[in-house]
Amino acid sequence: MRIASRQYSDQSQLHDIEARLAASPDAIELLFERACCLDDLGWDQASPAYLAVLERAPRHLGALTNLGLMVRETGDLARARALFGQALAYHPLAPVAHVNLARVLFEQGETEAAIAHYTAVLAFEPASFPAHHGLGLLYEALGDEAAAQRHLALAFERRASWTLPFRGTGRPLRVLLLASARGGDVVLQPFLDDRSIETTMFVPEGFKADVPLPPHDVVFNGIGDAERCGRALACIRALLGATAAAVINDPERVSASGRAQIERRFAAIPGLVVPRTERIARADLTSGALATDGWTFPLLVRSPGFQGGAHFERADEPELLGGAVAALPGAELLAIAFIDTRGADGRFRKYRVLVVDGALYPVHLAIASRWKVHYYSSEMAEHAAHRAEERRFLDDMRGALGAPAVAALERAAHALGLDYGGIDFGLDRAGNVVIFEANATMAVYAPPAEERWAYRQPAFDAIVAAVRALIESRAAPN
Repeated sequence: MRIASRQYSDQSQLHDIEARLAASPDAIELLFERACCLDDLGWDQASPAYLAVLERAPRHLGALTNLGLMVRETGDLARARALFGQALAYHPLAPVAHVNLARVLFEQGETEAAIAHYTAVLAFEPASFPAHHGLGLLYEALGDEAAAQRHLALAFERRASWTLPFRGTGRPLRVLLLASARGGDVVLQPFLDDRSIETTMFVPEGFKADVPLPPHDVVFNGIGDAERCGRALACIRALLGATAAAVINDPERVSASGRAQIERRFAAIPGLVVPRTERIARADLTSGALATDGWTFPLLVRSPGFQGGAHFERADEPELLGGAVAALPGAELLAIAFIDTRGADGRFRKYRVLVVDGALYPVHLAIASRWKVHYYSSEMAEHAAHRAEERRFLDDMRGALGAPAVAALERAAHALGLDYGGIDFGLDRAGNVVIFEANATMAVYAPPAEERWAYRQPAFDAIVAAVRALIESRAAPN
């Protein structure tokens, strides 16, 4: 549960904030606004920006909250808990402090403490959406379906939609953005400019057939995680009967983009190597059972429904499997065959392309010494040669990858069938495309405003233009 006055979508908004800060350099709320903007842009500077706010105002609820959320996304639950605990100590009546702390407590296995914090909010705010919502998800995870549905019904009893401020002039393009009650949504801030688009977020789990949908010109299904959001995607089917507007990202196609499903769907595509992926009950994830079923080591195991490398482990030997499994939450886990994609220099590479309305757009190349590669934890900042290699990929994807690899990606994009989606992949020594994942959850962020990253700006601008054109092309005529 984040605190912010708006969602930011491009660097011009950051420049505006910084211009105001030049006139009032110690204005705490302007400093906080700058941190929020950096956060939405996905820049590493967001964390130190929140810390800069806390240096001047240690009790600032927004900075403590949003920094805690950033830390939580990296998997550092202990630090997130400390930040949310500080927020609660300074603001004991703030529902956001109770709710965020409750979520982390539950993730750390302290169920009773989490329930106590949610209940504390309901004691002084009985209709609190975030408290009922949090309890609904908590009881759902615990398998108490009756309690889960009771709290989710209460959460959505009064409202299922939130219209964000429109800051433009004239009639906006109205986007009905579908967002899951369970998370797993697509990061769309860079594309929904509040100076031309009015965004109404709608939670499908709260849809009621007898209540009209908010006014809209196009529906963007922002629910992207098939493994986490099965219920939400099912709810969309009923919702779509209540609108004549076009829908970006058909929920049926999103539902078919889970990791195990992609392995089956892409298996016969020439030029692709797709690691064996199966969803297996925790009790059956033993080295003996896996050996019987033909699995070998190293082996990757991960909890379904998480992104950004969270809850994702590698067991190099059978005797290490138990520890890897024990570190992961969930009754079922994904077993994924490990394919070594290291280049001749011994480093791992993870490429990302976006698929927008059937066309491929390069997003980034991350290079690292560790097998779990993400851009934010890669070695791009340290090595000019890595950045030069990424630039070649962004400027000339076909030349960098080779025509056969691009053709394989085009076939994969066609099979994926999403209006908006993406593919993370590596290359093996033969030049084949090794699929890591392909779905709608691929995030795209503006490059940091530093000269060494300027080469990434044209690729980002091309993606923003393509997505905005997609939205406009599907919108009903004004």
